[in-house]
Amino acid sequence: MAAADMRIVLFILIALAVFALGRRYQAMIIMRQVWKQSAKQVTARKVVAHNAARSMIGITVVSLFVIWLVLNLNRVM
Repeated sequence: MAAADMRIVLFILIALAVFALGRRYQAMIIMRQVWKQSAKQVTARKVVAHNAARSMIGITVVSLFVIWLVLNLNRVM
């Protein structure tokens, strides 16, 4: 093989290596975006769960107060 042929083969190998690295980089960027989105969803779900628990506790306190009030009113009447 002549030197020119070796340069063409070398150029093709370099092009394939750059293409493969570009695909890996692209996959890494996509995975990072998916990870960020998942992290945001987890944070949002934690906030929603915290608010739901707080409202359940509030409803429990209000219902206990109503039950206590009804029992005391029954004693008075």
